[in-house]
Amino acid sequence: MADATISPSVTLGAKIADQLRCRIVSGTLAKGEVISENQLAREFGTSRSPVREALRELAHEGVIELARMGAIVKGLDAGDVQELYDVRFLIERFAFSRVAAQSDDVRSALCIELTQMVDKMELAVRHGNHVEFAAWDLRFHERVVGAAGHKRLWHMWGEIREIVHATLAVVTERRLERCPDDMSGSLEQHRELVKALVVGDEDLVQAVVQRHLEETKSLVETLFGLS
Repeated sequence: MADATISPSVTLGAKIADQLRCRIVSGTLAKGEVISENQLAREFGTSRSPVREALRELAHEGVIELARMGAIVKGLDAGDVQELYDVRFLIERFAFSRVAAQSDDVRSALCIELTQMVDKMELAVRHGNHVEFAAWDLRFHERVVGAAGHKRLWHMWGEIREIVHATLAVVTERRLERCPDDMSGSLEQHRELVKALVVGDEDLVQAVVQRHLEETKSLVETLFGLS
């Protein structure tokens, strides 16, 4: 199984975007704050070209606005979080249901992979590593979306993937700082998702997916002070 950390093939612009995205999601870069290309280029020790690449990516995601004075942080509000999880629910409910309808052999092989991913998440909790936890959490859900074998669905997932990843990373960091034992519920929910897929019960799968995403959204709103 591939490592969950960032691939060396990722561009510098994408890496800069990852860091800025997490700062925006966490509120370190506040709404209305102006981001300077020159300042970022100095901070990351690079030319302005990768910085521009990063800012274009973030503007496409809607978390900043490009203006003549610089990039203006738009951030995430309660409405943005609601919309993000609305889309996640639509994508994942369909993906999990589609996978649940696949053959026993296909589901069994997939569930072995998913169980290994949850084990990696549990190990990350033990080491207090929010980066690894978020990476494996994302990969878990992404693996199911990919296993659904639906090109349009995969494209939709790609549109929200990075902001989902950043949100998971920030939320996990805060939960681990607050109380590491708090992560046991998330781990159990992921194991319940695997069990539902093993059984192949589409109604059960949808119910578990809905509960998991609703609880995750509630946590995001609480930890970000949006509730």
